[in-house]
Amino acid sequence: MKPVATQLRTPWADEALNADSPLAQYPRPQRERDEWLCLNGTWDYAIRPSSSARLVNEYPPDSYDGRIRVPFALETVASGVTRELLPDETLFYRRLVELPPAWRARRVALNFEAVDYLAAVWVNGQLVGDHRGGYLPFSVELPKAERLEIVVGVRDPGPAGRQQYGKQSEKAPKDIWYTPTSGIWQTVWAEPLPANAITSVVATSYADLNGFTIIADTEQHCRIAVRVECPDGSEITVAGKPGEPIEVALPYIRPWTPDDPYLYRLEVSNGTDRVISWAGLRTVAIGRIPGARRFERPAILLNGKPLFVNAVLDQGYWPESGMTAPSDEALIFDLQQLKDLGYNGVRKHIKVESRRFYHHADRLGMLVLQDVVNGGRPRVGIPRSRIVMALDWQTRDKTRRGLAAAGRDSQQNRYEFEADMAAMIKLLRGHPSIVMWVIFNEGWGQYHTARLERRVRRLDPTRLIDPASGWFDQRGGDFRSRHRYVLKLQRPPRRDRRPFFLSEFGGFSLATEGHQWEGDGKFGYRFCADSASLGKALAKLYREQLIPLVRHGLRACVYTQLSDVEIEANGLFSYDRQVLKPDADLLRSLNAELDAAFDAALTRRK
Repeated sequence: MKPVATQLRTPWADEALNADSPLAQYPRPQRERDEWLCLNGTWDYAIRPSSSARLVNEYPPDSYDGRIRVPFALETVASGVTRELLPDETLFYRRLVELPPAWRARRVALNFEAVDYLAAVWVNGQLVGDHRGGYLPFSVELPKAERLEIVVGVRDPGPAGRQQYGKQSEKAPKDIWYTPTSGIWQTVWAEPLPANAITSVVATSYADLNGFTIIADTEQHCRIAVRVECPDGSEITVAGKPGEPIEVALPYIRPWTPDDPYLYRLEVSNGTDRVISWAGLRTVAIGRIPGARRFERPAILLNGKPLFVNAVLDQGYWPESGMTAPSDEALIFDLQQLKDLGYNGVRKHIKVESRRFYHHADRLGMLVLQDVVNGGRPRVGIPRSRIVMALDWQTRDKTRRGLAAAGRDSQQNRYEFEADMAAMIKLLRGHPSIVMWVIFNEGWGQYHTARLERRVRRLDPTRLIDPASGWFDQRGGDFRSRHRYVLKLQRPPRRDRRPFFLSEFGGFSLATEGHQWEGDGKFGYRFCADSASLGKALAKLYREQLIPLVRHGLRACVYTQLSDVEIEANGLFSYDRQVLKPDADLLRSLNAELDAAFDAALTRRK
């Protein structure tokens, strides 16, 4: 498959295509240090037939094929290459680096925010580390030297490997599957480390919102000091030990909400290290609506108050740069535009986004429903999906046959999925914007659902869980979660008293001339002729089907989707973010009517 060299450009394409150091903002806002060095920009690259069964046994090449722009995947226009990496090939990157003189006697970490899928790192000819997994950060320690030759080797088996691959297609993009992502696709950077580095900081809100429990980890035993800046300008300083709860009682309470996303600034130090972190004071739970009838469905409670979650499906793809946002401003644009249109959340779909994305969601006040990246294989394809939606099929996800159908018959495959899931939760658990974990989507690679729900609950008891989004419900989780396209929206079964979550719906499509991806075909669930007909269809869907479901227990919904993605033409925005297809005032009005219906349902019970 030859990737499409699209001519579509977002408003931020210039940074992706031309900046000396694209995406040069600090990449880890939840644990920020003063000193760092961005290594994004131009690297040498080479693609060679793999000569060893194991990547770490490869030898970096003597010569290179050309130049590649990091951190954009090999297949993207922004990389400057636009080439597929085959499963039997190895991609090499090389860059010569001179560290600041003050760093040369210190420990220095080389950090990779994401490399898909297998990575090995050589420095001055010596292997210094390797990593498996395409969506999570990893680090290696650099040797002490004045001049460093950094070489990164990458292999990517693609979806055929059944590892966590998200929405990447094994062949040409088709339907809801997209161009593969190979190689470095998030920021590469270096930082000097102190003798005893702080390795994590996580703040958890008290149930009564009167303070935080903070746990900070360090490399060695020491005393930790935490300084908290309060909204009234005062400061609180407390001390404790690594890995143990440090309690912070707050004299001034300002909870985090979408309308007031206040973040407390934390300074954590241990004598040799100092980092800045952020915390939002918020709780999320499922509970009864005050005054509700005994058998009425409960609601999502944010800080103890009922909240309707009105979110949009966010795939996180861009025409010139694939899964990598072309700029930091592009991430902000997507979140802020949705907020301005009246939505209060996004479902980050089958992808772990850059850490800056979650920080922006924290400070802008956008709820995030976070998917675990899928592996294995889908149980059913697009042609049979309408049958599954109509009949609400169940499936056995623990039998040998069920494991084979989901591409999960390998114990190693299951182990890697669960390890990646746990690592993702650990990575993101400090973000107040994230209120839900979604374990499986539409049966893709789904297995042992009840057990994995229990595991996620142990890893993070502070958030909601949708263990089987859309199809193949196992009667667990916090929601009755359904997807519904084309078919009329339906009430949930009366016997099921879980909150009703319409976790995907809509998908109305409009091809926008001059803003459509150049690949073969178009995909959508229902095509409209123009913006006016799209608006009429949306108004009819919301007013006649969606909004009436609120009185029957609808507590959250996710509209598909934020933007077009490749051949998918069902975005609110065109793929290049240049066109908002429906009228903005109409969307604001429909979202206001949805909120009003939920408020009215609460008022009737008082």
